[in-house]
Amino acid sequence: MTAPISAAHPLPASVRDLFAPTVTFLNTANYGLLPTSVAEAVATAGAQRANGTFESPSLDEVVDRCRAYFGELTGYAPGQVAVGTQVSQLVSLIAATLPAGASVVVPEGEFTSVLWPFLARPDLRVRTAPLTGLAEALRPGDDLVAVSVVQSADGAVADTAAVVAAARTCGARVLFDLSQAAGWYPVRDLGADWVVSVGFKWLLGPKGTSFLAGTDEALALLRPLAAGWYAGYNPWETCYGGPLRLASDASRFDLSPVWEASTGQQLALELVSGIGIDAIHRHDLALADRLRAGLGLPQGDSAIVSIEVPPERLLRLREAGVVGSVRAGRLRLSCHLYNTDDDIDRALTVLAS
Repeated sequence: MTAPISAAHPLPASVRDLFAPTVTFLNTANYGLLPTSVAEAVATAGAQRANGTFESPSLDEVVDRCRAYFGELTGYAPGQVAVGTQVSQLVSLIAATLPAGASVVVPEGEFTSVLWPFLARPDLRVRTAPLTGLAEALRPGDDLVAVSVVQSADGAVADTAAVVAAARTCGARVLFDLSQAAGWYPVRDLGADWVVSVGFKWLLGPKGTSFLAGTDEALALLRPLAAGWYAGYNPWETCYGGPLRLASDASRFDLSPVWEASTGQQLALELVSGIGIDAIHRHDLALADRLRAGLGLPQGDSAIVSIEVPPERLLRLREAGVVGSVRAGRLRLSCHLYNTDDDIDRALTVLAS
């Protein structure tokens, strides 16, 4: 292992104080640490439910602020953002709108929440291509290309500009999953027809929130397959009887929000927005490159580092309180805004032992 480089663009030390890890946590690709303010808000909402003082209509304003923050992050208007609970449920809306025989292209090894909604329809033609050659693999007659901007297994970053350009040439639409990107990687105005993301990873929210955003034209193609009371144009007035009175904007695709999760997600999005994606991006990449340098690897473009390690090293990491994940048979470590040089150095020391 070579000597690690220092993080060139550290965030203020006060950012670390917003979190309370008791381990060396390098596992944001699995789930993000809850800021203490978010954990407290979730606990307060739970306590209010327990004592009967929680007011569910108050969540409408919270959900609308989440829409606005996610729209600001991705370049869509709040009215172009729908809320859900799982990415696969939102991807299924897109899969369901494709005609029989439609051609869908995804990267090899794509995360199943992006892939399986299309495979679940045997009347679709789904083919895979290497991520690095995804744009070149598109051809006339393809209807959709679906890809995670940052791959879950190894952190590889897609060439989104090339994918969009190739799709437009071929007449295909574009779906980007931002679940491993939103919160650290610049994802504004990528040019996709639709984007989806969970909120519990790099966006630091509780599990139970997800987002779908798209252009007006692309959203008009979708059908609200899970139309429920929260999809109405005024949910508290349209929650009984017919006729169908859906919202005219993207909220017609909403699922009723998970109360505690939405409460926490708003605060988490506010925190990420306040720090700024550019600053978080520089910080996360600097730490990941410090880790790569210590492992003798070249610098990269991802906050996720994937390496092969023998099983005994994994055990040592666990015993030393260094938390990562094993994905696709490799150790996956991921760096986010609460991590420091010391976290990276501790992981490197254990890996070298």
